[in-house]
Amino acid sequence: MDKQTAIEKIRKCLALAKSANEHEAAAALRQAQALMRKYGVEDGDILMAEVSEAKAKAGAKAKPVKWESQLSSAVAAAFGCRKIFVQEWKAGYWTFIGCGPAAEIATYAFTVLMRQLRKARSVYQQTHCKRLVPASRTRRADLFCEAWVAAVRRQIEAFAGTAANEEALEIYMAKEYADLGSLVPRDRQAGKNLRGGDVDARRAGWNAGREAQLNHGVDNKPLALGQ
Repeated sequence: MDKQTAIEKIRKCLALAKSANEHEAAAALRQAQALMRKYGVEDGDILMAEVSEAKAKAGAKAKPVKWESQLSSAVAAAFGCRKIFVQEWKAGYWTFIGCGPAAEIATYAFTVLMRQLRKARSVYQQTHCKRLVPASRTRRADLFCEAWVAAVRRQIEAFAGTAANEEALEIYMAKEYADLGSLVPRDRQAGKNLRGGDVDARRAGWNAGREAQLNHGVDNKPLALGQ
């Protein structure tokens, strides 16, 4: 038995140690303690075993735009995850780090919402930005997206309802990502004052964000987040 297999067995023993049967619980706890001594497993190793990672492709290889970073943060917070941006050879990725299935679910939610947001952005640009020069069209669409994310944030939290094991995440992050740097996303609004059309873009983004949808995995019925 290697250490990782031992950790899984210890976790099962610790689960049995919560049994209402006192004899069964005591025996399971003794076995867990014996395995921990034999394989040099510490409490932190047990907590770290709860943590997993899942990743979703980002819209940029090196420096994602502000609204995309905001969406990843909203999803991570709602599902009790940490998130980091990882630059690989051909693409950038958002990595969600959470306990149990949280990372996988957060990745699913981010991917679904990004798909909806990109579609809403495209529709908005085609409908309201035809007469703008490319730079202004992009900046106006960014304002739309930031408001979209703001509108959907609270609804994501209500959809998720996931509690995080902060101790496990702290231990995992300290061990696996001790030298983690900071990310400064692209902000195409920096230093610019809002104009009338910019306010309209935010209003349109807010209204569109309230129409975002996710599917619960239990019955796979669409949940209108704005409701």
